[in-house]
Amino acid sequence: MDLKSRMNLNVVNAPMSGIRKIADSVATMPDVIRFDLGEPDFDTPKHIKDAAIKAINDGFSHYTVGPGIMELRKAIAAKLKRDNGIEYDPETEITVTAGGVGAIYSGLQAIINPGDEVIVSDPVWPVYLGILAILEAKPVLVTIKESDKFNMLPAEVEKKITSKTKCICLNSPNNPTGGVMSEVNMRGIAEIAKKHGIFVLSDESYEKLILGNSKHISIASLPGMRDLTISQFTLSKTYAMTGWRLGYCAANKEIMAPLRKVSLYSITHVSSIVQKAAVAAITGPQQCVDEMVGEFKKRGKLLADGLNATGKISCLVPEGAFYVFANIKKLNMKSEDFVLRMIKEAGVSAVNGSSFGESGEGYVRFCFANSEENIKKAVERVQKFVKNL
Repeated sequence: MDLKSRMNLNVVNAPMSGIRKIADSVATMPDVIRFDLGEPDFDTPKHIKDAAIKAINDGFSHYTVGPGIMELRKAIAAKLKRDNGIEYDPETEITVTAGGVGAIYSGLQAIINPGDEVIVSDPVWPVYLGILAILEAKPVLVTIKESDKFNMLPAEVEKKITSKTKCICLNSPNNPTGGVMSEVNMRGIAEIAKKHGIFVLSDESYEKLILGNSKHISIASLPGMRDLTISQFTLSKTYAMTGWRLGYCAANKEIMAPLRKVSLYSITHVSSIVQKAAVAAITGPQQCVDEMVGEFKKRGKLLADGLNATGKISCLVPEGAFYVFANIKKLNMKSEDFVLRMIKEAGVSAVNGSSFGESGEGYVRFCFANSEENIKKAVERVQKFVKNL
């Protein structure tokens, strides 16, 4: 019996993440310095862990309401108003999700019909392509260029609009490039969305990781964009809570109602204990975030300077997130070949740019969520490796 042909072919044929391919391959290589997975190397701050322990000891281990406990949704609403300049009703317009991916999937599932077109950047975080394949939607790629500081340009977006365009996926600060949308370009995208009545899924996973002189702007805060935007956030990057799996999203109540159904029928609700930890994260001291961001600023420049010193690799010092998107075109190698050889010959892992789409070819993503000591050691190895190519 051919079982594969009897499966949901949208799921069977959805692309697998090239990030995971690299990460899984080096997981058992102890001598490899890892720059592949996008995960902070810091421990979750103590006050957050203490809140989870208290929740366990208090017996807070039963079902909660699907959208998340009201204490947490109110904390999120206050944070969104204070930090992002957007106001949402915690009763009907905020939902706690299983990580940022849960918010992205639920949000797209709520608004996308088969055959709809969704504009995404190229390079793109591959999760978007997988979700859109499952939903039978067509990804429409807009190239973001190094010369434009990896911004999605409004003029390029406008060219891709058709009668089938349903949504623009906007990711700033950006994974994999480390680019941050300028205010001019953000406002330009907003004007296009309003003009054509197009939704925006705003992926703000790295909102707090601003490393340069850029400013993070939530597109929902711009005039006329609140009711067209699904704003997605996660605690994973901000508070080093990747394994806790908690994110959240905010949207107009008419969008949020079907979004909540998707979340309900896929996860019921996020762990009750993790929700209590999230309250502590959002309402507690934020010095831990400032300290992490300070470290990432130093590390990003250290890595970028080290790669640029090879003379054959070039890269921008990232404005946001914790990625250097290094240009290796002078080496005349496929990015996957470069990465596989670098792992084998230099003991340094990264992710080939081709994992992020056609425009990612010729680049390699290095995640610098690693210690300064390891970054210095890795830079020495990469410099030697490149010299001997």
